[in-house]
Amino acid sequence: MILGIGIDIVHLPRIASLITRRGRTHLAKRILSPKELEEFIQRFPHEDSVLDQQVKYLGSRWCIKEAVYKALYPIHKLEWKQVTVAKDQGKPILHVVNGQVYGIKRSHVALSHDGEYAISQVVLEG
Repeated sequence: MILGIGIDIVHLPRIASLITRRGRTHLAKRILSPKELEEFIQRFPHEDSVLDQQVKYLGSRWCIKEAVYKALYPIHKLEWKQVTVAKDQGKPILHVVNGQVYGIKRSHVALSHDGEYAISQVVLEG
């Protein structure tokens, strides 16, 4: 049974602007789960690490998490850090804190980038 379907699109220059105004650490700590934050810091140990790659990483997570939120809303309202995005052979996979409570048995994630945009779709099964 499908619990929900969510989709989101992010204009990556918006993420770059947030990083420029607030700093990458501020944005990363706001939206990333502890596991994702650890991975982000390992991949980009310095503020001056390649900005485009940081934007793509943070923008992808933002996009996927928004799609998860939309898939469960209005029954459940998740917070950013309740969703962890990992990779399995290059494909994004989800770990939702207390996913069983929300009835999530399986999740399917699609993510695509094109120029200044990232788009994701999430299907949650119960």
